[in-house]
Amino acid sequence: MNNIQHLREKISELDYLTLAIVLVLTIIGLFSIYSASGAGKTDQWSLQFVVQLIALFLGLGVLVLFYVIPKQFLLSNALVFYIAGVLLLMIPFFMSGTIAETNRWIDLKIVRVQPSEFMKFFLILILARYFSTTKNSTQAFRYVFKPLILTLIPFVLVFIQPDLGTSLVYLAVFIGMLYASGYRVYYIFLLIAPMITVVAAFNLTAFTIWGIMLGLIIFFNQTNIFASSGIFIGNIVVGLITPLIWNHLKPYQQTRILTMFNAELDPLGAGYQVLQSQIAIGSGGLRGKGFMAGTQTHLRFLPEQHTDFIFSVIAEELGFIMVVILFILFFTLFIRWFRMAYQARDKFGAMLIIGGTIVLLFHFFINIGMTVGLLPVTGKPLPFLSYGGSFLVTCYGLVGLILNGNSEQIPRVLTYR
Repeated sequence: MNNIQHLREKISELDYLTLAIVLVLTIIGLFSIYSASGAGKTDQWSLQFVVQLIALFLGLGVLVLFYVIPKQFLLSNALVFYIAGVLLLMIPFFMSGTIAETNRWIDLKIVRVQPSEFMKFFLILILARYFSTTKNSTQAFRYVFKPLILTLIPFVLVFIQPDLGTSLVYLAVFIGMLYASGYRVYYIFLLIAPMITVVAAFNLTAFTIWGIMLGLIIFFNQTNIFASSGIFIGNIVVGLITPLIWNHLKPYQQTRILTMFNAELDPLGAGYQVLQSQIAIGSGGLRGKGFMAGTQTHLRFLPEQHTDFIFSVIAEELGFIMVVILFILFFTLFIRWFRMAYQARDKFGAMLIIGGTIVLLFHFFINIGMTVGLLPVTGKPLPFLSYGGSFLVTCYGLVGLILNGNSEQIPRVLTYR
């Protein structure tokens, strides 16, 4: 009887607008995949549409599962899930047979499983548990180290597979949840400072200005002179060794890195995808060329058009009007979810919402950025739209987690405000 009552409460609390928008995005993605893959022309291409359609129904099942699971169960077993996720990340290193010469997959013969996708859920759970149950001061930097270590373990395992894009997703989740938990912005600044140092290190003037700014920021915000000095010196050392590492790279390695930020340096090689994507987007105009009428798409100028570059297909065939509609739908979701997090009944639920939203938001910005040439190509698909059964199921699972965070209150956890 309690289970029936629990299910009724869940149904009454379900956010139907979120569900409707997600389904609309997925349907748009299905039609775009149908066009991009040439469905109906050969059995091979039509299979992609069918696989994505099956993934939609599986995703709906996973959404329901993550929505109805009691939050108390997720809170109590977060560490178990996290440990299981780390162990899963280690398995591909000991298995033969990889995709695209990487060790990202577990080959089960019938299907290949990517553990790094599961780890997104488990990392959100363990960080949500830490931030919602730990009463440590958000003003002390030492309390950042435990969640940082919890994030760096899967980050390193995924980075060396190698999968830079997914490892960056983990960092984005950590930084976003850290900020949402009330930790000082200064701490987040210290975490991203080394990345800024690496970029500034290639120009002496920029490096000097950055060094002065960093020193002043640390000086006026420091609470421990020894720790602050160590952070400053560490950043300077990173900046000094960056040019040395760069000079030891082979010319083709340097070209590949530079092409990530300027595709025109290698238009027939590493920059080919981005340039063809830009042509497709620009040629669509206001209303597009029409469904299944995109020349860049159907003449196969753009590789991976049905996966990472599905946005280019939509822009070419359906035009700028559809692009605006997509942006409205996505931002409606993101704004609605952030509002849910602010209004959540307990902090654990708020952290679940924040974590799930950041994963999808990060994928959205990275994918759009790389298709228009503003960001490096990191292989991040567009949520709900790109082809990929496992990724679509992951997206629906994250939506279920977000909606779950907005449901019943958990006793004995910190309130959000």
